[in-house]
Amino acid sequence: MTDRFRGKVAIVTGASAGIGRAVALALAAEGARVVVNALDPVGLEKLGTEADLVAVVGDTAEEDTADRLVAAALDTGGRVDLLVNNAGVHRSVPTAEFSSAEWRRVIDINLNGYFYLARAAGAVMIRQRAGVILNVASTAGVAAALNSAAYVASKHGVVGLTKALAVDWARYGIRVNALGPGLTTTGMVQAFAESAPDLYAARERRVPLGRAASPEEQAATALFLLSDESAYTSGQILVVDGGGAALYSGYEAPAQER
Repeated sequence: MTDRFRGKVAIVTGASAGIGRAVALALAAEGARVVVNALDPVGLEKLGTEADLVAVVGDTAEEDTADRLVAAALDTGGRVDLLVNNAGVHRSVPTAEFSSAEWRRVIDINLNGYFYLARAAGAVMIRQRAGVILNVASTAGVAAALNSAAYVASKHGVVGLTKALAVDWARYGIRVNALGPGLTTTGMVQAFAESAPDLYAARERRVPLGRAASPEEQAATALFLLSDESAYTSGQILVVDGGGAALYSGYEAPAQER
């Protein structure tokens, strides 16, 4: 571990589990003061037993949650240095059966919520003339997934928002990038593996590295994009998928040699 985030104040949404949890703990371990958010108060309480974090329960689809998170960061350290937009939901439903309410919910959390947080944190970063925003997108931000129209649309929107903010706010010393996780052992993916083991095994076989990523592996890439080590990187999506995007869809990955 290093202290590369010593003195930094960070906000991480969707932090009660999965990638958000791993990012929050990694930032805290490297010296940042971290404000964490989720809808699940129990998950945030458990997270708080592992690190000294400031928890704010709330729905990122609601604009006032963004204001409360930024206020908590300012109370914690007087500034906002890092924002990790990670809260998200997925609905796997055939498009013809997708209700308007389900569509709105996915877009509200996965895209609108990212905008609300970026706008609120960005106002502080503009005054500071410095800051880094990382939007957690998905491989679904660069390609389609079956029965996931709202999710795919929202994640493509996240990639577009990332590029737009990177261009708009570069003059203020603010960098904005996106992380595009592939198959990762989050709770959502583990539930998929348990409910449909054959489908999960087929999905995993499509990964050239032959396995899913851990949340900690995704967090390691996230911290690189948040750190000064990537000081000249902005407006990019870094896809972390074990080589999956490099493989043409007409082929399966070669079997792993053991």
